[in-house]
Amino acid sequence: MPDVLLTLYCAGADGALIAGTLRSATGRAVHLREETVFGHDFSDASTAERVTGQLDRRAIDVTLPEESVTSVIGAVERLNRAAPVRWHVTPLVAGGRLP
Repeated sequence: MPDVLLTLYCAGADGALIAGTLRSATGRAVHLREETVFGHDFSDASTAERVTGQLDRRAIDVTLPEESVTSVIGAVERLNRAAPVRWHVTPLVAGGRLP
């Protein structure tokens, strides 16, 4: 099966924990970046985030075989996290490495 891009969005406090778990579970490179979300859905927000209207989040990307997604999501679900995690999968049409 082809590789897909799994992207997870989590609270800032959970970013390193989830990225480390993904690296261990997949053996692949994991990309972690800070994001500020100007949102309308504050169901996952802390009190401070609700006041400012800005959510402090981390976006985590990893490419992996499509058949691995369920087990990787399960590994993240079992973690002792501070907040909920949102995720989506995107098919990869092409990719590579330029020297």
